[in-house]
Amino acid sequence: MTTKNQRSAFALFLGASMALLAGCGSGDGDTTSMVAAEPELETSVEARDAALNCTEFQNPDKPPVLLVHGTTTNGTEQFTVFYTPQLVERGFDVCIVTYPDRGLGDQQISAEYIVHALRTIYAETGRKVAMIGHSQGATMPRWALKHWASAREAVADFVLIAGPNHGTAIAIPATIGESLLELLGLSALPVGILPEAFYQFAPASDFVAVLNADDETPGAVEYTNLYTRFDELVRPVEPVPTAALDFGKDNPKVANILLQDICPGHLAEHLTIGTTDTLAFALVLDAISNPGPADPERAGGAAELCGLLPIDLQTLVMPQRARDLLTIVASTLQIGLPNPHLAASEPPLKPYAEDDLPQDSEGE
Repeated sequence: MTTKNQRSAFALFLGASMALLAGCGSGDGDTTSMVAAEPELETSVEARDAALNCTEFQNPDKPPVLLVHGTTTNGTEQFTVFYTPQLVERGFDVCIVTYPDRGLGDQQISAEYIVHALRTIYAETGRKVAMIGHSQGATMPRWALKHWASAREAVADFVLIAGPNHGTAIAIPATIGESLLELLGLSALPVGILPEAFYQFAPASDFVAVLNADDETPGAVEYTNLYTRFDELVRPVEPVPTAALDFGKDNPKVANILLQDICPGHLAEHLTIGTTDTLAFALVLDAISNPGPADPERAGGAAELCGLLPIDLQTLVMPQRARDLLTIVASTLQIGLPNPHLAASEPPLKPYAEDDLPQDSEGE
């Protein structure tokens, strides 16, 4: 395991290392001075280091995997039951990043933790990362990829699971607040006061407008978007899915896959598609193990994929080697309630993002 003390010391050399690796990489544009030219990270190195936990990097034949959790949860809760042991058993090095306060704060701040994680993994391994994110963990990292060239340089594949890429129609304070905040014991909030991130989920938010301005799929990253017809939080699903990127544009580096297009009767909702759904996991594996985004036919086709069990029973009796590796993250269940980051409106855009706001979105 990479210790936090080792990583803190390593952070002193990260900028120089990234510049060296970038110069040798295949990223876009002038990469030799990308870090110096990027927006400065506001969060502390210590906080960002503490948020990233990895297995030992010992599988150079595969890309290291970065797992990014969704709103109201954390990396430990979401990924140590299914994704971590399954990936480790298949020979992947795995890292989990836990951004602050269960994703209730400004997503522009949360994205800094993704930037730092990607830079660190790439610099330590020299291998481009396969990033897998669910819900906010799918959408928010796109902010990192959009505004930090060093983050784009570090990523080969990005699998987005149930991500509200274009906002969600239920991201209305009265709707989303009651259901999600009740889970955290924060349901008794004043009317009109919500966590900052919730405003950024709205389709008309400045965050969503900037996120999708100009290029929805920047860099040489290959994007796979997985979503389900039965998602109760990320809507609409049809006719134009909010979870899709470059929908209908035949972008060769993008796959937008509705699970029910493969298996019409497949039951997966917002939580299970990003935690224990074996159809989604099979497509994830295909995306990170092969050139290009996920290909359902290459992954086995409907005949094989639709026969998968809803929950992989191997998880319940996982080998000792995989079980031991669950120690890559310490439990965060004792830290108490998160800071809810309450606000009456969307957080203002950071200065580096203001010029990306489309003119017709200003003042809305």
